[in-house]
Amino acid sequence: MRLVLAVLLILTSPLALAIQVQGEGSSFEEAKQSAFKVAIDQEVGVILDTERHLKNGKIVHNQILSYSAGYIISSSLIHHVIIRDRNLHQVTFDVTVASSLLKDFVLSSNHNTKSFNIDDIKAQTQSSKETHKDGMDLLDSTLKFFPNKAFNIEIHDFSVIVNYHDPRKFHLHVPYTLSWNQEYLVALQEALTLFKADRAFPTFVQFNDEVIFITDSILMRNLNKTFRGDGNREFILLSINSLHDTISINSCVQNIKAKLDEPYKRTKSLYSHPGRGIKFMTDRSVDSFILFDLEEKDLERISGSTELTLTVVAAENCPENT
Repeated sequence: MRLVLAVLLILTSPLALAIQVQGEGSSFEEAKQSAFKVAIDQEVGVILDTERHLKNGKIVHNQILSYSAGYIISSSLIHHVIIRDRNLHQVTFDVTVASSLLKDFVLSSNHNTKSFNIDDIKAQTQSSKETHKDGMDLLDSTLKFFPNKAFNIEIHDFSVIVNYHDPRKFHLHVPYTLSWNQEYLVALQEALTLFKADRAFPTFVQFNDEVIFITDSILMRNLNKTFRGDGNREFILLSINSLHDTISINSCVQNIKAKLDEPYKRTKSLYSHPGRGIKFMTDRSVDSFILFDLEEKDLERISGSTELTLTVVAAENCPENT
């Protein structure tokens, strides 16, 4: 029975390697651990030399040294010297190292490596930067046409009406219908699609039922700067031009959301700011009118055939005399 047990122990015990090593330190324990690390160091070096495919052997090597005691089966102190003037302990040990356990650890290490060409990474990042820049340039070229070319204004039959409180004053009554220029919206939507995120996000741009989620905070900041939520940026510019000379009347009359016979309503907006997004009501149109004061001095300046136009301009582009 003892013989059988001995055979079993030999067969099941990890392959061991006896090494004589030396170590030193400021204490006996420190010197002993130093010697143990030397033993592990030697054995790990052998394994790593044998297993050439482990390219990150240095990392594994350092990991094993941190847990050297776990791979020492037995040790025997051969020599111990104390050098007192240097406060140094020097030791020599016969150490038996569990070679197979070390090899198993090395081979099962989770520090995998992959080879790659850094030039490919550089090319990819550069391409991504250029693509983003091209997209921003396209978007900027679209945003700069807002609001001048973003809307269509249809002028209906206009008339001159007498001021209710002062019969000596007159107003030009111009009804109109304001709607989106669909070509502008298509261009804007196509430009924003270049930055579309692949998942839901709090910041977005919506065109009716289609939602484009935007993760680029700088881009979203630029959009909010262009399409402000206060509704006081876009104005109706009325122009009356003489067809016989260069005399003209230009005046920003009112905000595009204003309607003189109704309270100011957000439902009249052609775009809004729900939450942290921007929503364009692409199919919506707004029927409104303007009342322009007809000054006698202006009427005297213009004669004959004239042309009346309405356009949408940004507040900063309104004439100074408005």
